[in-house]
Amino acid sequence: MKAKWVSIVDELQGNVDERHYVRRIPGNNEWAAVCNKPELSEKTKKKKAAHPTARRFGELVAEAKAILHDPVRRAEWQARYDEAMRKARKYNKPIQGRLYDYIKHELSLGS
Repeated sequence: MKAKWVSIVDELQGNVDERHYVRRIPGNNEWAAVCNKPELSEKTKKKKAAHPTARRFGELVAEAKAILHDPVRRAEWQARYDEAMRKARKYNKPIQGRLYDYIKHELSLGS
């Protein structure tokens, strides 16, 4: 279902009820879409959670969280992030916008 995006929809953005959610239509700030939430069985959820990619992602998130909560490691990563941002601005290259995202990206690359 398509709905005109007005101030009342700002209040509804996200979950409408347990079976539906509202999202903006990309590239069009005037309209929103009411979408059905996917319904997964417990067996399917467990199977997806056990997938190696999902487990690796969970490990990356846990490691990034540990880095952010450790002041010494965070300072090291902040220095790396600042240097990467400086180079990105100098050469007009894209980079992750937040320290947390930068850490996850770099950990996923194995550096």
